[in-house]
Amino acid sequence: MCGDKPASGVKVKLATSFSDLISDDVMAEDHTPASGEFLLDGTEDEVTKIDPVLKIYHDCDDDWKPCQRRWSIRIPDKYITKPGSAHPKTFDLGVVNLEARIKEDRNCV
Repeated sequence: MCGDKPASGVKVKLATSFSDLISDDVMAEDHTPASGEFLLDGTEDEVTKIDPVLKIYHDCDDDWKPCQRRWSIRIPDKYITKPGSAHPKTFDLGVVNLEARIKEDRNCV
């Protein structure tokens, strides 16, 4: 949501976050439809533990500031399953109002 309207056209990305110096491995990305809803499903072939992060790029309640607001939300470890798992788990973020002011940064790419 952006205020009282669905947040459509928002870029959402599921990535393995490494550091600011190393680019993320993108597992899945999309843009939200008119309803503002989204579902991302991704896999990563890593030998070591992964730290999946949901990244949301938006301009909600942003006036004329340059670049997009970028939220990074870490996915808890219990939602990481092995490929082909009989019981994959879904992390339900619920309904979020993108007007909220949380720790964020800006993305100008």
